[in-house]
Amino acid sequence: MDRVSEQDLACRAHRNMVEAFASLPPHQPGGFVRRSGGVVVAATGSSIGLFNAVLPVEEKVTEQALVAAVEAVRTAGLVSFTQLREGVDDALLPLVGDLGLEERPEASWPAMVLTDLPSAPAVPQGLQIRNSRGGGEFEHHFQASASVAGVDPALWATWLGKGLADDPAWTMVTGCVDGEPVARSMSYLTGDVVGVYNVGTVPAARRRGYGWAVTLAAIMSGKDAGATIATLQSSAMALPMYRAHGFRTVFRYRAFCDRLAS
Repeated sequence: MDRVSEQDLACRAHRNMVEAFASLPPHQPGGFVRRSGGVVVAATGSSIGLFNAVLPVEEKVTEQALVAAVEAVRTAGLVSFTQLREGVDDALLPLVGDLGLEERPEASWPAMVLTDLPSAPAVPQGLQIRNSRGGGEFEHHFQASASVAGVDPALWATWLGKGLADDPAWTMVTGCVDGEPVARSMSYLTGDVVGVYNVGTVPAARRRGYGWAVTLAAIMSGKDAGATIATLQSSAMALPMYRAHGFRTVFRYRAFCDRLAS
């Protein structure tokens, strides 16, 4: 691929994340997307605050725009989750305390990119990879995803809606051993960027390469559709794995949860 600046990579990675989150609310009753003043609100209505996202997208966002975005989620009776880009949205940091937003360091993830995409998937012995598109396939992934997360499917459904099966930008990946789900991931395509999301492995099956296998399968689904750049946000636990496979950090998010929401 042609050389892309770090700033452009950061912008593309962020835009992919914003559009991935914005694709979720249309598939939830009462979900809404609001784009105003350079801030995107993507609220699914879930009680999981992460999926009522407040996301600045422009390089310069006013305090008034952020306040209006947070208030839009509060007015809907929801808890918001604001993600600010370190180094880009720093001018908004003095406002977060006044707004009643509490920083969540455990969810302040690095945004990472990979520009040299692998040429072939590597699957650990005994692991079966299943890419899910379409209604029946989606149901299989959904049940596996909730199971891997250890979450009540009814709660998981408040953000992962069945309508996503009809969105060609999404691919759902499930990894199974002996027919039982042990790992999962999702990918979202925006232009030449594939974003990898919702990667997880059941605790009993970790450190066997399954997490990377489903991550790689998600990347390859995007590459097959024309992507030349992969992006993801990494937890502290997964960071060494992604670095070992060539991902690098282009910026960090700082995450803030609304502690004043009713």
